[in-house]
Amino acid sequence: MSRKLLLTIIASFIATSQVQAGAHDGGGADDGRTRQFVELSGFEGQEQELGAAVAATIMEISSTKSANHDFTEPLREQRLGYAVSTAMRTINVDQPYMHEMNDALVKMTLNFIQFAKDNELMDEVIAKETSVQFPMLDRVRLLIEKTGNKELALQAITDRTACFYQLVEEAQREPGSITYKSPYGRVLTASRRLGQHDLTEEEIHEIWTIPRIHGAAETLGVDIFVSEWNEDGIITISLTEKDRLALNQ
Repeated sequence: MSRKLLLTIIASFIATSQVQAGAHDGGGADDGRTRQFVELSGFEGQEQELGAAVAATIMEISSTKSANHDFTEPLREQRLGYAVSTAMRTINVDQPYMHEMNDALVKMTLNFIQFAKDNELMDEVIAKETSVQFPMLDRVRLLIEKTGNKELALQAITDRTACFYQLVEEAQREPGSITYKSPYGRVLTASRRLGQHDLTEEEIHEIWTIPRIHGAAETLGVDIFVSEWNEDGIITISLTEKDRLALNQ
């Protein structure tokens, strides 16, 4: 199948999905789309072709043409197709709020924190979280001791793990620090209204985010700073000023 034909197929399916796919009952933004009870991408059964079209585009616009940008192997094309199809379904859901790709992970994390709070188990669950991560964190600790590169600690807590980069969609990275927006606000606005959660983002930051990161940092043997809560939800995780300066030398 030619690339031109694949792109024609994807354009056709997108047009179809905008008519057939929907969101939760209750309408939605006035953008001309018809919402259904169940959102489908319109690519069901066509994931291989969808992945092939997207893979070709990725390689076309890639400036490096690196192996990480090459999804042309059939299995990788198929996996990419399923991922894009899921992204379409998620992004098309705009009721009762605009869904992001991290929606399911945010909800599961909120449920976990709410349960721990309600049952006065926050200390225990944070300790458990650290112990579960110990094998990975301990390997990184040994690597830091061997290389002296403390930025590995920051990376181990953030970009090394899908638990971070699938939860946080956008982040700004500098040597020795990473800054991102708290991912919980959009869901909390809806779930607090429905009585599902009584948490606030500030509370999550204080009882979950800071203790959890400090627990991991202790295992890694590196001092890591977490910014105090800001009303704009912006969080910075960083090495100490001394360690950041050492990275730039």
